[in-house]
Amino acid sequence: MSSIAQTDRLIIRNWIPERDAESAFRIYSDPEVTRFLMTKTNSVEDAVKLLERWVMLSTQLNGGGFWAIVNQENQEILGTIILIPLRDEVEQWTQDYEIGWHLKQSAWGNGYATQAARAILDYGFNTLKLPTIYSVARPENTASIRVIQRLEMIPIGRTSKYYKMELEMFKLGKLT
Repeated sequence: MSSIAQTDRLIIRNWIPERDAESAFRIYSDPEVTRFLMTKTNSVEDAVKLLERWVMLSTQLNGGGFWAIVNQENQEILGTIILIPLRDEVEQWTQDYEIGWHLKQSAWGNGYATQAARAILDYGFNTLKLPTIYSVARPENTASIRVIQRLEMIPIGRTSKYYKMELEMFKLGKLT
């Protein structure tokens, strides 16, 4: 089990499709969690396929990826954190990396998204040597926007350049 980062409360690690599929299904079958996401699952089998796709894509992303956020104390999977290239209007990867997160409802409001994101920002800047990391959120996704603001990402306006929808876009450059 490969760990990408660790905080005082969290382990960020690669997904293990067969072992983690039940947890992923519970997250991505919840309509409240997926309200602003394109990612949804209808069965544990769907979740296995989703995680297998994420693991495969992660091997192609030069260190970026889709990772499980795990509670250190009880090993419970709390959600997903991503550091991946943004996709343009025709679904092609761009040079611009985005950070994002999806957490199950019981994990909301505990600071896990902010803590995991800070660890992955550190990984992106210091390990991958990315000069800038972006984040995008639907304008009505106020919870994610609050996390983005806590990360001190700079708002750069609305865009329809990614994911075929209008999104609020933010950026953060490596602090020297």
